[in-house]
Amino acid sequence: MSVHPTDPALARVQVGIDAAVVADHHVTIRSTLSDGQVQLSHFHVPPTIAGLSRLGERLSVFPGVVAVAEPTSMTWMGLHVALQRAGCDLSLVGTRHSARLRGAISGKSKSDVIDADVLSLASDVFALSPLDPPLPAELALRRAVVRRGKLVIDGKR
Repeated sequence: MSVHPTDPALARVQVGIDAAVVADHHVTIRSTLSDGQVQLSHFHVPPTIAGLSRLGERLSVFPGVVAVAEPTSMTWMGLHVALQRAGCDLSLVGTRHSARLRGAISGKSKSDVIDADVLSLASDVFALSPLDPPLPAELALRRAVVRRGKLVIDGKR
């Protein structure tokens, strides 16, 4: 259940996104009311333009919220653009950090929904800042360095 931000009972909104390359992105919206009650909303959207538009529509009622995701491949780029259009921001948490947090919260259980839930709690544990995406030239340089590294390793085999 979503709570409209003008609702005086809403104290805090946290969003976690378990990003995927081919499968659906799983999203958790954790709304904490002023009386301490927590309401969770789970949904998923495909990693397509239509899916990202739907994600932006769902989160646009929470302007200024910072969603948390892992840097899965380049999915963070599309998520960042969709959230910016919705008036929100994206913060990335390293996979090692989120795995440790998931282990502390849910033990060895792992699923896309659990990952989204854990990421929605990341702001309670980590100091997060909105993503400052790299410039296209920086992304191209990173890609070239990774490719060169793979070629060097393959050449030595």
